[in-house]
Amino acid sequence: MPRRTISHLLSCSLHALVLMIAVMQTPLYLWRAVRVTPVAVHAQQEQPSTDDALDDADAIVDRGSASTLVIQGFKFDFGKIAARETALFPFLSLRLPLDPASVLERGARARTRLFNPFATGTPPDPNPPLVLSDRALQDVVDSAWSRRYRWRVFRPVRELTTKYSADAGRLPLLLRRYNDQNMLQPYLDTAIPDMRLWTELGIAADHADYIGFISKYAAQHPSTKATTELLFLLDKLAQGSYDALVTLLGASASRMEWTRATNRDAFELLMDARRYYRAQLAMAHLDDGADLRLFYDRIRIAILSGIVTTTPDGYRASDARFLIGSIYWRQVRSDEALRWWRGMVVDPADDYAAAIASVLEAVRRAGPEGERIDRGAINGALDAEQRGWVEFWRTRLEQFGYAFDTY
Repeated sequence: MPRRTISHLLSCSLHALVLMIAVMQTPLYLWRAVRVTPVAVHAQQEQPSTDDALDDADAIVDRGSASTLVIQGFKFDFGKIAARETALFPFLSLRLPLDPASVLERGARARTRLFNPFATGTPPDPNPPLVLSDRALQDVVDSAWSRRYRWRVFRPVRELTTKYSADAGRLPLLLRRYNDQNMLQPYLDTAIPDMRLWTELGIAADHADYIGFISKYAAQHPSTKATTELLFLLDKLAQGSYDALVTLLGASASRMEWTRATNRDAFELLMDARRYYRAQLAMAHLDDGADLRLFYDRIRIAILSGIVTTTPDGYRASDARFLIGSIYWRQVRSDEALRWWRGMVVDPADDYAAAIASVLEAVRRAGPEGERIDRGAINGALDAEQRGWVEFWRTRLEQFGYAFDTY
């Protein structure tokens, strides 16, 4: 399959960003930035804990035929999906504090304030900096890689976040590498579409666990580099949530014949979940595909603009601005896109540094009102970033013995 075709098929995965701080149980407009002064503490280089014992809630238990689906060589325990059937997409069940007349329409002009009342008066971070060699850091990231079960293998990373500084040391880099190299993996259908759907729903079933962890961490470490990285992580969780929801909505009974033939309980679960979320979307007037995408886009802008507002000393603010501008550009709202992009600076350490440099060059040539905007140059920069993402994941999946269409 040509690269460009794969890139097109995967584009919704890259751009379906959305929700986050809203799921922290505190409305977005009640949050504000609080700067925490890091403490410079030295620590010996340390390898992560090798204790692989899982919390009871993390364990994947083979319950036999009651919740185990086997399709050819694909074996999947759908027990957690069944247990969280009506909570697989928390972004839909929450009442997001996004007022269309203010935040949604004014976008970045209605600057999101991140304030957690429980974090008021939070003392400086007492934890020492994380010290890991490049190899040891990569080993932690790789140990937390999984094609299907994300939360349980995330445990080594979670444990390090409780022990080390949110600003000093290599914890922010660890979280960033984990996010870039393990999350938002691309999935393409095979001749048996059931396998992709079950995989995506299994990942969605873990989202509540991530959200609980990140909301607690953000409350304890507001306006820190580690929290910024976790907000980017939640941003990608939301992309995956959107993708899984779209896949579920398209899972008609005729497409799920393998599940029907293999495990009737699993088939009924899928159909029940599909009916439930279709009803939820209809009640929220999101049953049109374009409206659903716009809903997720709006939440994404709230997340990313929150990062811009609260990140310490501008840390990765340009990455967030690049993504916000990309959303508006896709929506053909070029004025909004240019306004966000003009605030970017080129930092070689940022994830999107190359694309940012290319977009900024086009923006600067366009004039103060964008009157001479070179749309071809901007589209080329965004396409190049997308192709790079596809190629990265082709190599990363091969490293673990997978491809886009294996699970």
